[in-house]
Amino acid sequence: MLPSGFKSLCFYLFLVLLVGLFFVSIIFNFRIPFVSKIFLGALSPVIKASSGLGEGLRRGFEKYVYLVKLKEENQRLKLENEALRTRLTRLEETLFLCKALDKGDKSPLLKTYPKILAKVIYKPFEPFENYLIIDKGKDVGVSPEMPVVSAVGGEIGVLVGQVAEVSSKYAKILPITAPVSAVDVLSVRSRERGLLRGRGKEETCLLDYVPYGMDIREGDILVTSGMDALYPKGIRVGQVVRISPEKRQGFFETIEVEPFCDFRRLEYVYVILTYRDFKP
Repeated sequence: MLPSGFKSLCFYLFLVLLVGLFFVSIIFNFRIPFVSKIFLGALSPVIKASSGLGEGLRRGFEKYVYLVKLKEENQRLKLENEALRTRLTRLEETLFLCKALDKGDKSPLLKTYPKILAKVIYKPFEPFENYLIIDKGKDVGVSPEMPVVSAVGGEIGVLVGQVAEVSSKYAKILPITAPVSAVDVLSVRSRERGLLRGRGKEETCLLDYVPYGMDIREGDILVTSGMDALYPKGIRVGQVVRISPEKRQGFFETIEVEPFCDFRRLEYVYVILTYRDFKP
């Protein structure tokens, strides 16, 4: 038997000879049929594998490019959708504000006095802080002791309070629920007067200086009397919700009043300008 090394050498020599004959046939443009058949037959698996690999790579690359483009398109559509949602929300807010302001403009009382719309930019959840901040100040004519009524958020045109402090761009509002607040009011039904005072942490106010036996009933609507030289007459303030004879203090009734202003929902207010040209 021939040694294995010799067999390998013969195989490689044969392979070199075969390749050489194949290239000679190409260079000199003549065919050696059996050489071409053997060579192509030997290389056909490699050619097929290479062709399949190339096709697979091409398809894989095309799929990758497609997925990249699809991802970019999805991202673009997502951003566009978010922008449209934001715009829709702003339009809904604008529509809501316009409807509310239209109602305010139709109010006979609000038509009487010059006013300026202001946005509430600070409103504490804790009622004992007892102040609001709006985004209008001296630059647009706001000054201390100007009346403030509701514009957007809850009932429109009801009493919120008065301007307490002013800077160039902002103003602090003292609400009627603050303990230091006092508003001269009267009953729409009986025309009896009293002084509405805030209670800080309590949701209701107290109606002071109403002597025992005066014609004030639960359910009475209270409006500003216009007799304190601060608030114009006729602004809706609140409703009597409870009269407690057992808590009477001396000659005066203990009367609880629920303000019409919903301070938790309040978003915009009107500051009534130049209501008075004098101070008492």
